[in-house]
This record gives sequence, structure tokens and C-alpha cells, in this order.
Amino acid sequence: MNNNYSILYNEYFCLDENDCYYVEDLDNRICEFLKVFNAKNIIIPTFIRRDILKKSGYFGKNKHQLTAVAVAHPDHYEQIEAESEIKGETAQLSGLYLTPAACLHVYPMFENKVITEPMCLTAKGKVYRYEGGDHDGLQHVWEFNVRECIFIGTESYVRESLKQFENWLYQYVLTIDNDATVQPAFDHFFGSPNQLKAWKKFQLKNQMKRELIVHVDDKEIALASFNYHGTQFSKAYNFDDNNEIVSGCVGVGHERWLKLIKWMKEK
Repeated sequence: MNNNYSILYNEYFCLDENDCYYVEDLDNRICEFLKVFNAKNIIIPTFIRRDILKKSGYFGKNKHQLTAVAVAHPDHYEQIEAESEIKGETAQLSGLYLTPAACLHVYPMFENKVITEPMCLTAKGKVYRYEGGDHDGLQHVWEFNVRECIFIGTESYVRESLKQFENWLYQYVLTIDNDATVQPAFDHFFGSPNQLKAWKKFQLKNQMKRELIVHVDDKEIALASFNYHGTQFSKAYNFDDNNEIVSGCVGVGHERWLKLIKWMKEK
């Protein structure tokens, strides 16, 4: 008898008790490790405001990820009931969006603040990346769970913390898949081909992004990303202290780890 009741759609997952065990075990291990940074827990919402996305640059290079939240238009309730659907003229945009990255909620917390000591914050939550509709249930999923860790402080603190987290996570994944690697990476979506080429060169030159890579069903997937932001957010929210304060984050996708664990068990 098959006792697996999880439903794995291309856009999102519904996990049963057994699959929850794997992702909760991973998350517990990460939270235990984060004690070395004296990480502070925060809670992030599903929604995010337009002004935060705008200030973070999401309507530029990351617009393909965004999902705007629409509600039933009050002038069309009868039509919606008859059609059992909200669409086109029966929808009304709410002005809110679904959160594409957990860390985006952190930086407004420190707007116009003076950062006197380095800090590490962490949150577990759902994030939503539409990715232009290219959902395959493996590399790209519209909704997924993530453990995110945000470092704020001097450049040396942030870079050293990212490296320490990377080393620990890499050693852990080797206990599951000894073919895993960590490699420099860049964000693949950025306007025109010329813009993409320039953005790739800039990110690689400044060591801004690294990814923990494994292969599942002959497809390359990133289990985690390690991102150095420089003053991108500290300057946008005016806590950069004359370029002395920077930020960085680590994102660990739970469902991708689950895919790896289950695939390794079936090999």
C-alpha cells in the first residue's frame, strides 16, 4: 500500500506527514547551526507592499517573479457566482503582491536606523516567484517554503558569515549527495541580452552570488543561494552609515531538498 499522500503540482506542493518530517528535520538542523550567529527569529507575511518592491528594484530586473493579488470586484459578484471564476473585468487589483523573497521585509525594519553592531535575522516562510510561468515542479515552482537568513553589518562580517554558512551547508549536503558542488552564479533574468551580459559580469566579478548545486533526474537545481548585496539595500533604506554597513542573505528551498532526498532514496 502506498502511504505517500503528498501532492506535487508544478506550481506548488501539498506535503504529507512523512515528507514534512524531512523538511522539518532540515530546518531544525539549520536553526541549530544558526545559533553560532546568535540569529534572531522574525515572522514575515505573505503579502508585500508595492513601495517595498519598487525600492528593492523588483519592477526592473525581477519583474518576471511578481504576482499581483486580485480580489472579487464588488460590482460583479453575481457574474463571479455564475461563472465560478474571477477573471478579467470581474477582478480588482488589491495593490498588494505576494512576497518573492523573505529578506525584502527585513530592510524596511531598519530604515533610517543606526546599526551599531552586526546582526543575523532568520525567518521561515512561503515565497512566490512566477518565473514567467515556467513551472516544472522541480527547478521552478510558483510557491515554495524557504528558510532565509539575513546578515547586516560590515563587509567583513557579512562575507565571512556567508562563507561560514556555505561551508556548513555544503558539508551537510555531502552526507546526502557526495556529488554536490558550490559554484559562482548570477541572476538569469535581467532585461535585454546586453543587460544580462553586463549584470552577469558584474555579479561574478564582485562574487555576489553562489549556489549549492545538485542534480536530480539529470537536471541541475540550486538547493540554496548565498547572496552578497553590498549597499544595495542599506543605501536604499538609509542605514548604510557612509557605505560601512552592507547586507547579505542565504535562502534554502525546502521542497528542492525534499526532491533530492526522495530521489536519492529511490536510486
